[in-house]
Amino acid sequence: METSLTAAVDALRRSGLEPVIRQAPRQWSASPVEPGAWVRMPGDEAYAVVTVADIRPGEQVGDWEPVRTLPDPTAVLGFAAAFYERRPDADTQPLEHGDPVAVASGQFHSVFPEDVVAAVEDWAQWEATWSVIPAGEPAARRRARLQRLARSKVAGGDIPVDVALDPMLLSMLSDQQAEDLDETIAGLFLPGIRWWFPRDRTGGRLAGRTQVLLREVVPPASPAGKGIWLVVGTAPGGGLRAGLARVVGKSTYHRWDRMPQYWHAPATDVEELWGVDRLRTGLVAAAVDALLTGRALDALDLCGVSTDRATARVLQGLPESFRLREWTDKWTTNATGLMTNAAPWRWSAALVRGQRPRRLETLGGFGASRRPGLFLGSAGGTPHLTFAQSGSPLVAPRAEWERDLDYDLVSLGLITPDQIPLRGR
Repeated sequence: METSLTAAVDALRRSGLEPVIRQAPRQWSASPVEPGAWVRMPGDEAYAVVTVADIRPGEQVGDWEPVRTLPDPTAVLGFAAAFYERRPDADTQPLEHGDPVAVASGQFHSVFPEDVVAAVEDWAQWEATWSVIPAGEPAARRRARLQRLARSKVAGGDIPVDVALDPMLLSMLSDQQAEDLDETIAGLFLPGIRWWFPRDRTGGRLAGRTQVLLREVVPPASPAGKGIWLVVGTAPGGGLRAGLARVVGKSTYHRWDRMPQYWHAPATDVEELWGVDRLRTGLVAAAVDALLTGRALDALDLCGVSTDRATARVLQGLPESFRLREWTDKWTTNATGLMTNAAPWRWSAALVRGQRPRRLETLGGFGASRRPGLFLGSAGGTPHLTFAQSGSPLVAPRAEWERDLDYDLVSLGLITPDQIPLRGR
């Protein structure tokens, strides 16, 4: 049996692939220069590259692995196939040009050229193999949850809301801060707090261990520090309780400081609450329909929100990359669920000038230093959604980017606009 690059090229061509001979990528700039058979793979810039290499038997019968050091008495001459892709976050030159130095995203070794061809053929199907169909919450399950939410809101008018201020935190306020706090507490809009306080996953009960930040009373001493906030949360004996707490505001999802209509300054109509211009009701309805049917990119396009390559792929159910292909199902499922309740027509108002992109949600996977998620920022002054693996603590409060589910409850006939707490009611 011939072990040469020519034998590998012939085997690839017999299978219908079209290899091109070029210098193979090297892991280190000091690595020896070797020829390789390049086969274009699906992806922005992805290739399988087959080379002749020293290999040795692996731990399992029939497995082979690269030789780490020579001489090795078990080493034989065989073939190595490696999957290379241009990573958008990598500071490298294109694989096709110059003297490519790259790290393989996948590797396969064998003494048989036919086995290498089978591996390359399998890699050629990687996008189709790992793609999923974006699917949101089943309609029946969603309707049942929204029915429970509607009943909880309508029946919540008698939920007790008391105030208990921590004496120690209260003593840290200046006279002016204490006076402003008293005025804020006196003006609390209790019907709104009861109505919009987050519910649990079932939709039927107040979310336990959830703290909603209403207003920052004392700013933090440092950008990463904790400030003193007026908050509202569930009380031990039931009901809700407003009080003071030390919190890192920029890392909190439940913040209403930019949504006073919920707790302090009631809205005049539902359009103000939902961010729906009367002249754009058709656009909003079309965007919501697209979100609920798993067509998030269509909704974003309708609302003038751009995306980066990775976000577009995740929302379409495509693998972000070959090396991260196993996360596709989890990321697409979580991203689709996130977008189901989004309100992209409001995102322009949610942008903060000069602020770094803020996390909408974490999609799962990896450690605290590189949590994959979707981030809302701006590009050219318009909303721009990106996918990143980041440990940034900066989050976008849900009240700023999520849809007020009263919109859905009214659309489904589960409540009427007259039941929503507004000014004068």
